[in-house]
Amino acid sequence: MKHLTRIFFWLFLGLCALPLAALLVLGPAEAASNQVLASAPSLTNRDGSFNDGVLTDLSDYLSDRFGFRQELITLQARLTAALFHESAADSVLLGSEGWLYYADTLPDYEGTNALTDRQLWAAARTLRLIQDAAQAQGAQFLFTVAPNKNSLYPDAMPDRYPRSDTPGNWQRLQVQLEAQGVAYVDLTETLTREEPVYYRTDSHWNDYGAALAHDAILEALGENGTAAQAPFTTGTHLGDLYAMLYPTGTETEACPVLDRDRTFTYTAPFRSPEDMTIRTESAGALGSLLMYRDSFGNNLYAPLAESFSKACFSRSMPLQLELMEETQPDLVLFELVERNLSWLCTQPPVLAALPCEPVEAETTGASVALTIREANGLTCYSGSLEALDWDSPVYLSLDGTYYEATPAGTGDNPFTLYGPRADVVRVYYRSGGRWLEAET
Repeated sequence: MKHLTRIFFWLFLGLCALPLAALLVLGPAEAASNQVLASAPSLTNRDGSFNDGVLTDLSDYLSDRFGFRQELITLQARLTAALFHESAADSVLLGSEGWLYYADTLPDYEGTNALTDRQLWAAARTLRLIQDAAQAQGAQFLFTVAPNKNSLYPDAMPDRYPRSDTPGNWQRLQVQLEAQGVAYVDLTETLTREEPVYYRTDSHWNDYGAALAHDAILEALGENGTAAQAPFTTGTHLGDLYAMLYPTGTETEACPVLDRDRTFTYTAPFRSPEDMTIRTESAGALGSLLMYRDSFGNNLYAPLAESFSKACFSRSMPLQLELMEETQPDLVLFELVERNLSWLCTQPPVLAALPCEPVEAETTGASVALTIREANGLTCYSGSLEALDWDSPVYLSLDGTYYEATPAGTGDNPFTLYGPRADVVRVYYRSGGRWLEAET
């Protein structure tokens, strides 16, 4: 009996030591998909002082990097899916018939993240200010939204998540875009005409979906889009959601891929569609393009690069609008995924404000806490207001010159302005129908 106990003891000890041994022999486990793993611990901080959290850092590192970690995660995920039809990854929803969904889209799907009237107005106003800046450079502007996958294909969503029957943020934002004269194109109808235009195991549209989006964008510009008429064949794709759920999985899905070579060239070093900046040239007849995009641009940039003679695709967020001066585009295109529409209220673009007409306002003696910092060769003024009308712009007077602030940032009613350095700054806003002045 004692002999058997010893065998089990050493077997158990060996199993416990196996991941650590694998870490030492095979090296640390690599990140899967979009995972961010803990860095190797250091005894000192950057300033040379002792890192008193080194043991916690070591624990996090070993937890993320132990041997066979990804294999064990994949095994657990497969067992959980097979036995309980549940996803073992918090970021992935396990739908029916092999469909996977990104969990971050749930608030939109269930309608639990509805933007306020003020936020919708502010989002549209931010876009209008970007449009004004583009037009001041002689460029056309167009905004578009990549729909969440479950906005187009809700049927495979898990039944326990009820779909909201009220208009979502994108539908509600369009009302404000119309009211404020912002040029936009709604891709929803175009993308629901045919299937499949999104991957089953990925959060994005496939090549054919991107081609449809390209054509809708060109049609909104009064041009003829023909990317979806190009020859497509059947290829394979390893989805990002699949890789999050099954880190060592190798199963791919069939999908449409373009059946010809692309007709553009890269004019800057290119590594992958995930690059922060991509620059291209082609024989396209539509002039020059500056596109601000997110990961949905990974498939969309190529057909656009073919249509425009010169293009720059930027993943910067917040938007770095000095690129407009650098590239001098004919078109500024801004694409944003539906689930991130709130970014329009929280991530103000780095935009040099344009002077505007003075505002006549009552002096109330009130003051506003203002944060001032230097950024991108400009001075950034930011703050928030306690009470203002839901559709009130915010203006700043910088040494007597007036500018409209972007109604975005942190706080309940935020504002941000990039402009020249000033000694005297005053803030103007409308509250209760009255224009008020606040000192800083």
